[in-house]
Amino acid sequence: MDKRDYYEVLGVNKDSKIEDIKKAYRKLVKKYHPDVNKEDGAEEKFKEVQEAYEVLSDDTKRQAYDQYGHAGTSGFDPRSGANGGGYEYSYGGTPFDMGDIFNTFFGGGSNFGFDFGFGQDTQKRNIGGENIRYKMRFSFDEAMKGGEFSVKIKRNVKCSKCDGSGSETGKRKTCDVCKGSGRERRVQNSFLGQIAVMAKCSKCNGVGTIPEKECSKCGGTGLESKSENTKIRIPAGAYDGMVLRFREGGNASLEGNYGDLFIEVEVEPSEKFERRGNDLYSVESIPAHIAVLGGKIDIETIFDSVKLKIPSGTQPGTIFRVKGEGSPILGKEKLRGDLYVRVDVDIPRKLSREEKGLWEKLGKM
Repeated sequence: MDKRDYYEVLGVNKDSKIEDIKKAYRKLVKKYHPDVNKEDGAEEKFKEVQEAYEVLSDDTKRQAYDQYGHAGTSGFDPRSGANGGGYEYSYGGTPFDMGDIFNTFFGGGSNFGFDFGFGQDTQKRNIGGENIRYKMRFSFDEAMKGGEFSVKIKRNVKCSKCDGSGSETGKRKTCDVCKGSGRERRVQNSFLGQIAVMAKCSKCNGVGTIPEKECSKCGGTGLESKSENTKIRIPAGAYDGMVLRFREGGNASLEGNYGDLFIEVEVEPSEKFERRGNDLYSVESIPAHIAVLGGKIDIETIFDSVKLKIPSGTQPGTIFRVKGEGSPILGKEKLRGDLYVRVDVDIPRKLSREEKGLWEKLGKM
């Protein structure tokens, strides 16, 4: 089934401000939350609202969606975690920000990174590795053609001495603060009064265990920094500002899980083409006699050159459409946009005596 338009899902316009988007989101998430709405289809609508909000609440994702639709957000995975600003909570595999939900139901905010549960058990969370983000610059031609590229990535991996255990002996013991749960009870003052919440353990950082004897190389973290060359594939038709996600290309956690690598694409402008969505625009100069008499000229495209037929009497500024010679369309194999060519007539600045005589004869006719 084709995805619905994200603006339609939230019931807002393309010109809506972020405040209006948040307001619509909070209203819908409260309406369709599975703990509140037990009707058939409510959970799917809840997930749909979450996905739409993930894109439209982020300036970069929203810009990509406005320009390229759902294909433009393929590099942004709504199910990927964010490294900062509180926990992400998952219902049926769909993540959302606990701060927004707390604000929706209780009228307050939650930016202190605590776990409220909402019917979930209090078992220790699975600690994932941190995501890392790099920018890569490509020429216009490289972005159009796509392909495999190499990038040097510096990230945290398992310590080579303790094999990621963080312990000199290779053994770990139960944390004496959280007793192995990975979380500790804290009392938080709020507008509702004092609230007892479960927060990540301050000693073991939520793991539940600590090294029996700290590794001398990694200091008990179980991790070491390493630089390595990584092969990444850029899709043909990549655009400036596009973000690509490569699973498990990020930093390792003590539990051996890896975060993701995000590559932000920077595309250098072309001296020949201007890109507008999937279409390209260029300018070609033609001799005066071709403009008058007509003929065929060679025009440059992003991959090769093609013949363009110029009809007789073509005026300066005329625009021709060359179908299927534009940018590759993301998510649609072998399909491309169109190329629009504006022709300028090349008027000779210097003439030989013979040429001048011919032009004078034409002028008298």
